[in-house]
Amino acid sequence: MNKKDFLANVDKAINYGWGIKVFVNMPDLPKPEIICNPPENVVGKREYYDKAYDDDMRLKTFDQISISAIQFLNLK
Repeated sequence: MNKKDFLANVDKAINYGWGIKVFVNMPDLPKPEIICNPPENVVGKREYYDKAYDDDMRLKTFDQISISAIQFLNLK
């Protein structure tokens, strides 16, 4: 997953009022963690993801952590 595609999906979630599920890969875990952001938090989280992750969705401060997928949460 690259940042352009990830942020396009975040923007879609914002436009539709959806939450998001973010799949985060960590070096010592066999499966990704799934982080759920409710619709009310997505705008703020967009800013965080844009600043904290590089173009390949690796965490800038520890590149062994990465985001591999995003899904929508329709909580309405």
